[in-house]
Amino acid sequence: MVNDCNCDNADGRTCSGNCTDSMCVPIEDNSFRSESGVPLVTAKMGESGRIVRISGKTETRKFLCELGFVIGERISVVNENSGNLILDVKGSRIAMDRMMASKIFFAPA
Repeated sequence: MVNDCNCDNADGRTCSGNCTDSMCVPIEDNSFRSESGVPLVTAKMGESGRIVRISGKTETRKFLCELGFVIGERISVVNENSGNLILDVKGSRIAMDRMMASKIFFAPA
């Protein structure tokens, strides 16, 4: 079920949007919500796109949301090191292992 909400992120910002399964999805006029997309682990260094889906348990999705990985957000792969990815989301660089990155699906731009 989708409800209007204002949930607080870990960094203290409030994100206005629709909550689904305790997740806040930003509302944007040009946003798209799709069940398709490719897993982020398949992206090559320098590739970018928009997040279209995040899978996993509720706790995992909430953790990723609080880091800035939300539907419609631009994401790019900055580097790959020993199988781990360094990602750019919302102007921040975040290192992530392949297991966690496999939960994020994006539409390449």
